[in-house]
Parts: sequence; structure tokens; C-alpha cells
Amino acid sequence: MASNCSAQLGAARALVDLMRDHQQLGVLEWTLTPVGVLLGQQTAVEGRGEIIAECARVLGGTPVSVRADVDGSGFAELVTVWRGVNVKVWVTYSVPAPPRALGTVVPAGGGR
Repeated sequence: MASNCSAQLGAARALVDLMRDHQQLGVLEWTLTPVGVLLGQQTAVEGRGEIIAECARVLGGTPVSVRADVDGSGFAELVTVWRGVNVKVWVTYSVPAPPRALGTVVPAGGGR
């Protein structure tokens, strides 16, 4: 148990440093696992998951998984080690729909 506490403390300190020095990453929801892994996530955002590229720039590493569906939505993930702490960041995103011409009929499901 002491090693878990030590790992969590290290991850907590790393998170404090990360938020202090890179406030732009505060848009992610950050959590610590019981074994000291730092997890960042963001769901259902518009765009193409650009925050993952910013995380890679700050934390190092290369996104390990990027998927885009036919509708432009997707998932991006980064797994890396920063200051001795295992970090996993993931985001789901959707590309904004193109604007509709005035008077366009919206599908019954309320789609965009």
C-alpha cells in the first residue's frame, strides 16, 4: 500500500506542476488512479481532437490511436511518461457540421 501512496503522491505533484505551467491543458478532466497513473480526458468536443497534439507537445510522446468515423467524429489517445509518471490522455470529438442554408429541413431526429 505504501508504494501506491507514493505513486499517487508523485502523480499528484506532477499534476500540480502541469496545471501551473501549462494551464491550457486545464480543459481536460484529470484524475489519478490508485496506482498513480495520471488520466486526462475530454469527451464530445467539437474539432478534431487538437488537445491531444498539445498534450504531445507538452508531455512528449506520439498519439497512439486516432480514429475518424464517416461522420467526422473520432477518438484520439496519447500514452506517455512525464516526470516519471505514467500519463494517458484521450479525447472523443466531432467535427462541427457544415452550416445549413436558411430554410433547410432538419431530420426528425434533431440532427444538425
